[in-house]
Amino acid sequence: MSILGSVLTVDLTSRQHQISALDEVAARQYLGGRGLNIWQMQELIGPDVDPLGPDNVLVLSGGLLTGTAVPASSRLHFGARSPMTNALGSSNVGGHFGAALHAAGFQAARIRGRADRPVYLWIGLDGVELREAGDLWGLDTRATAERLRELHPDADLKVLMIGVAGENVVRYACINTGDGHAAGRTGLGAVMGSKKLKAIVIEHHPERELVSGEVRELSRQYALAIRNSGRYEMYSTYSNSAYLNWANEIGILGTRNFRDVQFEGAEKIDGSQLQKYVHKAKSCHRCPVHCKAEIRIDHGRFARLVGERPDIEPLMAFGPKIGVDDPEAVLYLYALANTLGIDVISTGGVLAFAIDLYQRGLLTDEDTGGLALEWGDAGAMAHLMRQIAEREGLGDVLAEGVRLAAERIGRGSEQYAYHSKGMELPGYDPRGAQGTALGYAISNRGADFTSVYTTLEFRWTPEQGREVFGTEKAVDRNSSEGKGVLVRHVAIVSAILDSLGICKVPALSVVGDFSLQKEAGLAAALSGWDLTAEELFEAGLRIVNAERRFNLACGLSSRDDDLPDKFVEERVPSGPTQGKVVDLGAMLRDFYAAMGWDEEGRPPDPE
Repeated sequence: MSILGSVLTVDLTSRQHQISALDEVAARQYLGGRGLNIWQMQELIGPDVDPLGPDNVLVLSGGLLTGTAVPASSRLHFGARSPMTNALGSSNVGGHFGAALHAAGFQAARIRGRADRPVYLWIGLDGVELREAGDLWGLDTRATAERLRELHPDADLKVLMIGVAGENVVRYACINTGDGHAAGRTGLGAVMGSKKLKAIVIEHHPERELVSGEVRELSRQYALAIRNSGRYEMYSTYSNSAYLNWANEIGILGTRNFRDVQFEGAEKIDGSQLQKYVHKAKSCHRCPVHCKAEIRIDHGRFARLVGERPDIEPLMAFGPKIGVDDPEAVLYLYALANTLGIDVISTGGVLAFAIDLYQRGLLTDEDTGGLALEWGDAGAMAHLMRQIAEREGLGDVLAEGVRLAAERIGRGSEQYAYHSKGMELPGYDPRGAQGTALGYAISNRGADFTSVYTTLEFRWTPEQGREVFGTEKAVDRNSSEGKGVLVRHVAIVSAILDSLGICKVPALSVVGDFSLQKEAGLAAALSGWDLTAEELFEAGLRIVNAERRFNLACGLSSRDDDLPDKFVEERVPSGPTQGKVVDLGAMLRDFYAAMGWDEEGRPPDPE
């Protein structure tokens, strides 16, 4: 049996679909997932396509190894033109939907056009069809999943869906799964909403087992490497949520819209303090880490809350970034974001932006409808989040994201709108981590850390930095030296893992192996292709370059590889990173050179 599935193409306008074979030459060059997406998007999405128009195409592809026996092979990648950046829309999700797509026999799906009324896509044992979703429209994500299971009581369903934020085309709406995961960032939930597509539902298919003796042994070794890592116990207990206090201690914790780099309440909301709320651990497809968890609050003002435990980025977004130090309030805001279907990082950035403007007198009570915006007021933030999802009052402005919201508000608000390429910055203050700063600036999908996984600057020894990158300064987070080659390396590795469908948490956070040797062995054994780590690095460079060309065709340029002026001009006023700024210009030149791009950041033409 071939590892490759078919391609499902759905036209929502005509309500027709077709199934075709995947181009194996393209799969050999771009693998699956993220790589396969950009290969398709280059052909399907022209430079004049409106991200929220019917001609935008939503593509979703499982990684080359997604749904197989390989440990942590859960990932599914989405792509479209982004309503946030007007360029590359790219998002990744775990859980079990990717494995279900693989079991149904599909490597990828392409969804084009726009339905005339709400629909959901049904991929059942007996075939594929579009079904009416009028009674689902207006439901939040939790209610949508429950209603779909009521409609199909005898089926084992795997669900992708949007909440009310996606229906109302909030630009940073995400796509949620029925088991508590979200494909966030870049606003692809808004793309689904613009197409009147409420959900994609897969009925359970028997798994396509592709297990030889070699695959079984390589998978066993891969799982052992994960379990034997010194970080395994911490990640299996807390995920990365227990790093929040660490970020605070070293002075990179973006606080109150980056006014500060340390938060006095960090210890109270660190992941190590959330264990009392954990009801049970959860796992994605074949993952030995089990870093996800269901939380419950039994008492107090948030009694009966059931939700997911946040990782470090949601903790930062709904904690220090908006000044909340109550762990139960943070859990509530995170659960609310998932229920509404809005990206947690962008939401935290938008809320912090609004509070900052209100505190500076740039937003008034008239603008807010009488809602006082104070640091740490979780109740006011919950109210504003609902307004955003419903596009009511000030929420209608904030639903555009900080870049477009600042353009509408004016009054000098632009200087407090912290984004890159139109996407809000994650939680680390980049002035205290130069590689992270460069990653935020050059990421093809806008301010981001998961597609440019720069953990090496926090973890590798000087000796490792010198051996791999030619200078120990490459892994010194306070130095700009060597960051071009480091960021090139991690950008390529990140692209490959996203294209293989392997989760970065066990591979890069737990094990921390950026060589791709083990992944190459697994990919070769399952595909039958003669793949080496060197060939994977070549494929990763091909993928990153293709994404860059897509962005350039959409109108971006080297001028968009930037950070807000605050981080390159304003020195950190106090704390462990006092006096730091981002030396972005020098690092960009080094990165372009390392990538083989010209001085304007243009990759060479493809071979």
